[in-house]
Amino acid sequence: MTETLEGAKKVSKCEYAFSENGKPYLDVKTGCWTALENAGIENFTFHGLRHTFGSWLGMAGIDLKTIQGLMGHKDIKMTVRYSHPTPEHKRKAVEILGKVTSILTTQANPDENKKVVSIRNR
Repeated sequence: MTETLEGAKKVSKCEYAFSENGKPYLDVKTGCWTALENAGIENFTFHGLRHTFGSWLGMAGIDLKTIQGLMGHKDIKMTVRYSHPTPEHKRKAVEILGKVTSILTTQANPDENKKVVSIRNR
């Protein structure tokens, strides 16, 4: 990270890595708010990024204990509150369940019954 920031300072030919017209940004959020406004994004909160982080990890299949550690939560209940699977993710989960239940409930082929071997003592 240090190398990257030092490189940014050299490229900008300025003392500061994050600056405009040679003056340092006093608040990183200022530039972010401007970018959000220019992009037409409304109702954004920085705290929402924590929800996005937790949700994306969960939808990627990361277990709750790992997410809990990454987010710094003391209680797993708080981690669960940050999990917001998308409707698409929920739909895919139900599709997977449909595939599993169809496999489990499929009738056996009658010819397969002939291959059954008893292991009882006689």
